[in-house]
Amino acid sequence: MLADLKKLEFEKILLKIKNYAVTDLAKPVVLAIEPMSDQAEIERLLTETSQAKNMIERYDATPMTGVLNIKEAIKKAEIGSVLSIEEFLRITSHQEAIARSIAFIKKVHQLEIPSGALDEYYERLVSLPKVKEAIETVIDPKGEIYDSASSKLAQLRKKIKITEERIEGKMNQLVRSEANKLTDSIITIRNNRLVLPVRSEFKNSFQGVVHDSSASGETVFMEPMSCFILNNELQGILAQEKAEVERILRELTERIAEDVEPLRSNLEILTYLDIVFAKAKHAIEYRSHQPELTKSTIDLKCARHPLISQDIVVGNDINFRTFRHIVITGPNTGGKTVALKTLGLLSIMVQSGILIPVDEESKTIVFSGIFADIGDEQSIEQSLSTFSSHISNITYIIKHAKTNALVLLDEIGSGTDPKEGASLAISIINHLRNKNLYAMFSTHYPELKTYAFDLDDTVNASVEFDIETLRPTYRLRIGVPGTSNALQIAKRLGLHTSIIEAAEKVSISFDTDISHLIRKLETQSLELENTIQTHKSEISVLHEKQDHLDDLYVEEKIRQNKLMDQLEREKRKEMEALESDAKRIIRELDELKKSASFKEHELARLKHESKSIHFEDNQYQKVKSTKISEGDRVLLIPYQRNGIVNKRLSDGKYEVLMGTLSVTLEESDLEFIETPEKEKQPSGGTVTRTSQAKVELDLRGMRYLEAVDEIDKFVDTCLINNLEFSYIIHGYGTGALKKAVEEYIKKNNQIKNSRPGGPNEGGKGVTVIYFK
Repeated sequence: MLADLKKLEFEKILLKIKNYAVTDLAKPVVLAIEPMSDQAEIERLLTETSQAKNMIERYDATPMTGVLNIKEAIKKAEIGSVLSIEEFLRITSHQEAIARSIAFIKKVHQLEIPSGALDEYYERLVSLPKVKEAIETVIDPKGEIYDSASSKLAQLRKKIKITEERIEGKMNQLVRSEANKLTDSIITIRNNRLVLPVRSEFKNSFQGVVHDSSASGETVFMEPMSCFILNNELQGILAQEKAEVERILRELTERIAEDVEPLRSNLEILTYLDIVFAKAKHAIEYRSHQPELTKSTIDLKCARHPLISQDIVVGNDINFRTFRHIVITGPNTGGKTVALKTLGLLSIMVQSGILIPVDEESKTIVFSGIFADIGDEQSIEQSLSTFSSHISNITYIIKHAKTNALVLLDEIGSGTDPKEGASLAISIINHLRNKNLYAMFSTHYPELKTYAFDLDDTVNASVEFDIETLRPTYRLRIGVPGTSNALQIAKRLGLHTSIIEAAEKVSISFDTDISHLIRKLETQSLELENTIQTHKSEISVLHEKQDHLDDLYVEEKIRQNKLMDQLEREKRKEMEALESDAKRIIRELDELKKSASFKEHELARLKHESKSIHFEDNQYQKVKSTKISEGDRVLLIPYQRNGIVNKRLSDGKYEVLMGTLSVTLEESDLEFIETPEKEKQPSGGTVTRTSQAKVELDLRGMRYLEAVDEIDKFVDTCLINNLEFSYIIHGYGTGALKKAVEEYIKKNNQIKNSRPGGPNEGGKGVTVIYFK
């Protein structure tokens, strides 16, 4: 699509996003982003970025550490060129990054953070543990080839070590015996051979080969003849070692070549994810949101120019409502041009899949093209004046703008005689109106205000100016035409009163009835807008207070429930201790009974008292006030169990299903959880046996409450199918799932007994339950 990216400074946005990218491959791709007109594709990109933004805010950004550029390594492996050790290490790093990315998305799912738009990319990541293992078997983390990489390499390195030790031994012997001929008692290397620093006057008497000399010429570096043969042998072994390393790396390269496709795919996916999360980080920095894409509504709430510091930028509501054209009037430096640029730049960003700095619930459309004639573009080289430059740009725009394009014209008709300029501006606007596009114009011509009032598809707007401070507020007021305020400004700046009064009389003589009407409408519109803004502020404050009170209410109910849970645990602990004491007393009494005479009724009384120990039910408080409907998943407060609302009874109560059981409760005893997706439910009251009932339940990876629900459903199924026993797999972990199983068994009177799993059944990570 055609868009004036340069005039609207889109490249500056891309540079900012590029700085958030982590990988070297993602940065140039960010700079190549362009707007598009495919609405489905735009919505996909925006949703991906929005979900990535949510992930960062609720958890973290996708890990990009270790995502290195392996494009060259993949290409070399494909054509059979041997990879370097550094390239192998890059591939290893890449595989570690894959593992971190897979772990990241699993954590996102555990936290129940929406990720549907990005799940596809993570699912396509291919973990290649065998590739990583093959590399790590050969190359250590420091980039050295292991001796164990091959048996031949191990033998060669052993020979190298022995030969080097022999050479070093002979060298040390010569250092001691020929000390008077040496300039220093050290062994050094020249030309990859061990040498000694010999005084130049002894080079003829010292038997050996000269390899180098010092800058002063006083020292020559000589290889002793006694070591010459050993050094030659060492060089031969080193050459064999090099050849063996080359063979090993070639073989390893061939192994990598088998997986070049998944390696390339992984690299592309991680690069793409880096771009998505770079856009998300930019969105967080600028408090950006995803606008709703519609067919005809443009309503950007609190739209802010992203290249102005977010601490000082003024947000404006830009909405076209039933209009397609907006004519903005007002003083210079008041913000007219910024308003045009804001609409244009934000539209380009949206159509490039980038979230924009607007408030939530904003709406916009997909434009067929975005055109702008903004600023003074005089060209000395082409001998173009300001007027000529504007007309050239407008000619291009008129030629290429299609239906539903966006056109932004700054100071339309300026740079020439005001009357001719105003006439030309009106004619240009009329021509653009016939093309059924959207446009925003800025102007100083008062004739355009009158012109806009007479049209159904065009509306006046202005940028606000504070006469008291002589400063623009940069607030856009759609529906309110602007005034130059020249006389008021001149008066505030101290111009003589007589001059101001004379100017006002001249101005009045120029006025028409329409001008009077416009001024009256301006005043009324301003008063109405101020009233609306006051009411909006008051409503916003009330909503904030209501939200705060709601939060306090929920927090208090949650606090009460937590206290009740704590009290119940303490009471249970205390009662268990009492029950234990009672049982101990009974055991002692039974022993006494066997050994001596004892009154039977006393023993019976003590047993009855110990069995009558019970716990009083705690009164849990309802937290949410959400309306309950049929099919909703709810918490049954008296039982602290989840269930599904089957139907609402005539007396206002609800029939709720807990597994195969049904109970009738008041709405005050039900806490709304969620409205599940509709599924075909069996008719109430009928119990159907499943053809194949599972005899085991795997709870691993579940949360405590989720596990309890699954156990309940599983036990119901087992009972319906008349199973004698079943297995519940809870694993070891923290012990929370095992505790959930044990507590459930205690409470369910349909379970006869239970035991830990045997050696061949999963051990203590499994509980076997038997039914009555």
